[in-house]
Amino acid sequence: MTDNHHHHGECSHHHHHECGCQSCSCHHHHHEKYADQLLALADEAWTELLKDKIKEQILKNNGKQLDDLAKLVSNANHDRWKHKIKEFGNKNSFEEDLHNLLYNK
Repeated sequence: MTDNHHHHGECSHHHHHECGCQSCSCHHHHHEKYADQLLALADEAWTELLKDKIKEQILKNNGKQLDDLAKLVSNANHDRWKHKIKEFGNKNSFEEDLHNLLYNK
């Protein structure tokens, strides 16, 4: 048999596909991989939609409590950073005073 004849279950070696491969098995594998990627994408989309629906239910049932909790956490974080910034300023002031004492006799 020459290379131009079709072998059982395979393409001829002169038949090229989009993936740049010459064998049908490689081409089939390329399509299988693409199908798997699309199914994985669909799973991801389904999960995201489900999460959105769960969020809607949480907001519907616990919206006020979540608002209060978010406000409480936000205020606590704000106070914590105000304190950190003040500490940072005090540290810089201390380092400056120390530098002046040691080097500006």
